[in-house]
Amino acid sequence: MRPGFIVKDFLHFLRNPTYSLADVPVRLRVVLGLFVALTIFRAAAIVADVWLIRPIAKLLSHQDLARQTVYSTSLLELVVGSLVMAPLVEELAYRWGLHYSPARIALSLGLIVFYWLPFGGTYSTNIIQVLNQPGFYLMVVMAAVAGLTAFALLSVPLLEASFRRRWQQQFGLIFYLSSLLFGLMHIFNVAELTWSVWLLAPFITVQQIVFGLFNGYVRMRFGFMHAVVQHALFNLIPLLLLYV
Repeated sequence: MRPGFIVKDFLHFLRNPTYSLADVPVRLRVVLGLFVALTIFRAAAIVADVWLIRPIAKLLSHQDLARQTVYSTSLLELVVGSLVMAPLVEELAYRWGLHYSPARIALSLGLIVFYWLPFGGTYSTNIIQVLNQPGFYLMVVMAAVAGLTAFALLSVPLLEASFRRRWQQQFGLIFYLSSLLFGLMHIFNVAELTWSVWLLAPFITVQQIVFGLFNGYVRMRFGFMHAVVQHALFNLIPLLLLYV
């Protein structure tokens, strides 16, 4: 799979996200082609982030955008969280439900609710450490209620066909909303969330938003497992830099 073709196809997809599914086997050639294409877009996002967005954010907020303290202390926990838990759970939340079914949407919606509850966005890479954190199980219950409610509504026989048709008709809006929510979720990684940080959130999280757009495309064009693999590779680089 040529990276050049993927770049062009991704840009074409962004102009008109269409509800058309594919399931390409996970092969090294496809994985590498997607990763090279993602790296091109990520490099542009990093340049914008480092040389434009962060200096402006620091000027307006009078603070460096320091990250939250990471719960994990061992390398094993960090590796499992970053390369296994986060890719799988976050893709289930933001990309699994792009393929319409009441069960998929219910699971995705429940996980999104969890992530957007206080500090939920910091949990996926530290799942072992946060099981005893205050409010964790209450968040799980609230997410489960949201997911089960969505499943019940979407499963009503008289409405199911209408829901499915509207989902496919409005897929472009759903695709962009999913990518934006995924990216903005990572604003919770900033240690001090001031009003200026919230105002600049779409710019501060530009790398994650770009990645959300790309992995939404990967999920629809190549299948869910390719999205999980690309997410793991996306997390691998900063993990390697942390220990180099």
